Amino acid sequence: MPLSAPPPPRARLRLAPAPGGRAPGDRRLLLRLRALGAAVALALATAAAWLSTALALAPLLWRRRPAGRRLRASAPREARVIPFQPRRKALPR
Repeated sequence: MPLSAPPPPRARLRLAPAPGGRAPGDRRLLLRLRALGAAVALALATAAAWLSTALALAPLLWRRRPAGRRLRASAPREARVIPFQPRRKALPR
């Protein structure tokens, strides 16, 4: 049998305050300013990325040699032939 407890006493209910003093147009203006700020920040980040990429690749334009470690071609390698081991016969049963 479940225990039933008396309902808690209700405190005075407070009414919600009136909406804020800002007009809806102010919120739209703030939202547009935030969107503009985000677009400007994205454009600056993109420009910084392109600039850093160009600076990282610039030394490749100044050097007139390959970018790798080997500066001269090495002699071609010869293929080694590895012989198979001779087959073993199965033992009779």
